[in-house]
Amino acid sequence: MNTPALISQEQQSPNPYLSALNMAGAVLHLAMRSAQEVTHLAAEVHSTITDMPAPLNQTHRANPHRAPLAYRIVASSFALLARFSHLLTTQQTEFNQLPTLRSQAALNGVCGDKLEAWASPFALTLTLRGERGRLMDATEWALPSDKGHILFLHGLCHNDLEWQQSEHHQAFYQELETAGYRVAWLRYNTGRAIHANGQGLAELLEQHFADHGQPLWLIGHSMGGLLIRSASHWAETHQHRWLNRLSHAAYLGSPHLGAPWEVVGNKLNNILGITPYTRPFMRLGDIRSRGIKDLRGAHITVDQSMPPLVEGVNHLLLATAWSAAHTDNWIGDGIVPVSSALAQDAQGDRLHAPKLKRVLLNDIHHIAILDDVRVYQELRQWLGIEMNAKPQPPLLLTWHPQQP
Repeated sequence: MNTPALISQEQQSPNPYLSALNMAGAVLHLAMRSAQEVTHLAAEVHSTITDMPAPLNQTHRANPHRAPLAYRIVASSFALLARFSHLLTTQQTEFNQLPTLRSQAALNGVCGDKLEAWASPFALTLTLRGERGRLMDATEWALPSDKGHILFLHGLCHNDLEWQQSEHHQAFYQELETAGYRVAWLRYNTGRAIHANGQGLAELLEQHFADHGQPLWLIGHSMGGLLIRSASHWAETHQHRWLNRLSHAAYLGSPHLGAPWEVVGNKLNNILGITPYTRPFMRLGDIRSRGIKDLRGAHITVDQSMPPLVEGVNHLLLATAWSAAHTDNWIGDGIVPVSSALAQDAQGDRLHAPKLKRVLLNDIHHIAILDDVRVYQELRQWLGIEMNAKPQPPLLLTWHPQQP
């Protein structure tokens, strides 16, 4: 089946009836696929009750085919309606108005892998964006520049426009543009496996940045930082030439050692597996995407290993804490602990590189990283290391993990 063409809101057909039909088809397709999943859940519950296993039976697995035929008929009907509604959507549905794009980005973060598997028109693809979400061809961004190329990568359930809501980010962007840098923002489906998005980013950069040229700088927030590491690892293992141009890589509040909230969520969901009568409801917990599950252990590779940082690149690990009282506990910035963002634990540093800088800023929660003047001051200073050609110490340690 052909993949629908990608269009943004301002590029959609001026025909309001065609746009409305496309949107109705996308919504109906999503609703029918969701209803099909709920029907499977109901069939599993029914079959479990029919089997009457022992309350603590750990081997029993629900078999929806043992449920009455009506469940299969209903599920098949929803599947048929989903295929029919997909015929109404001739284009990939994507928004560039912040309220609607936020909803779409959040949906992708929660269940983006399923949206992709269902070929949902709401599934985001990996694209480059300019100001106000303008779709940018990679060739346009890769054109020669006076200083280099800078790409900003958003985090889970976010989108490229979140960066541009910050007045401090806008000021920073204007400074970069004036200085002669080419700037772009990445938009991607954060519900996909991190390694899958990493491969996609690496292939895009290899296609347009393999030749020698100006430096390439990558700046990622939260999951965006893990995406940088994943793409770099894929490039190293596949001998991509763009990695030779990578000069700076910044990881702002990225959970290099995992995110405790996903650990808690996974354990709570596993509690449902204690008895066969609640085990089918694990399907509801498992609706969370592969991207979210990857955050549990910061899995950025296919084999879930922890690859080292690329040597020869200036790395910045920036952590924030909600307050000074949360620098040594699991709360951290509200989402990511300081220890995870700095890739340090009680045994010491988990990530090393010859040119590595670690910074801790207090009184900033996870989302506010995008709009705090101190963060951009740190970025200016850090980027100035290479720009001014001044020697700098390879490591700035501003936080020490609490010993057990």
